[in-house]
Amino acid sequence: MPDKKYSYIPVVIYPALPEVSSERRRWHFRKLFMLLASAIVLCTGHGCTETIELELESVSRRLVVDGMVMSGQSMHYVRLTESVSFFNDSSSPPVSGADVFLSDGAQIERLVESSELSGFYVSSGKIVGKPGKTYSLSISGVDIDDDGVEERYSASSYMPPVAAPDSIKMVYHEGWEIWKILLYARDNPETEDYYLFRVYENGILMSDNLSEFGIVSDKFFDGGIANGVWIQSIDAENNADLFEAGDVITLQMCGITEEYYRFVESVQRENRGRYPLFSGPPANAKGNVTNGALGFFTAFSAKYASYRFTEDDLVQ
Repeated sequence: MPDKKYSYIPVVIYPALPEVSSERRRWHFRKLFMLLASAIVLCTGHGCTETIELELESVSRRLVVDGMVMSGQSMHYVRLTESVSFFNDSSSPPVSGADVFLSDGAQIERLVESSELSGFYVSSGKIVGKPGKTYSLSISGVDIDDDGVEERYSASSYMPPVAAPDSIKMVYHEGWEIWKILLYARDNPETEDYYLFRVYENGILMSDNLSEFGIVSDKFFDGGIANGVWIQSIDAENNADLFEAGDVITLQMCGITEEYYRFVESVQRENRGRYPLFSGPPANAKGNVTNGALGFFTAFSAKYASYRFTEDDLVQ
């Protein structure tokens, strides 16, 4: 089956963005940087005599945290890696041997590092995600800066509740060659809520990275009602047979905190690239982990709505 690309389209329409790895983004901006440096040299060689020296500051290594707790689930994970310099070609190395603990305020559970995936720490099923609770993460036993002194890190996240969506609908837009995912749901107009959306096809998670998540605040809910709000899209360009009758698309609607909403929004903005040309390299999104670490530890509740394709849907 052809690959599918997902993009979040709240108001401004843009095509589905291919996932770009951090290594490729660094390569792109390094290349841009060298072109700019060459241009500076050429200009100074023909127009003036002053020598311009570009000094690149080395950045100390930092812990990068990617962790989540989801409602109704007892298996939770935390991924630990080290940051790398913007001009470094290597991928982020995993952090092994850390002491990682998760708490829901009543219980504390130690997460064990996976024997197959270095840097991935997994819970044993003691703590089940429940909306309305605050979850805390603590990390110790690591020395990221190699100064001989172990560091300690912590983060916490509240899990907001979320109401189940009424339904979703798939609508094909011939001009843009995309399938639009329309949401029908109700929101509490008395509260300020934030949502994250992920897409499954036949039970398999398709939007599995931050750049493919859909995020929206409840300002898109008119009077507390989402009546066909365009949440996400699936790129169908050059792929006429993306779906078959009987295929099921499931939308996961998650209640998230405003802090995590801002974090995902910032990451997606950096992944799309910056304009104009001289706006500089990407900046690190502000996370919620202490002691200067990067990344985010989040907790969110989740509800689902599904749509099953029929033969009539596929007649274009």
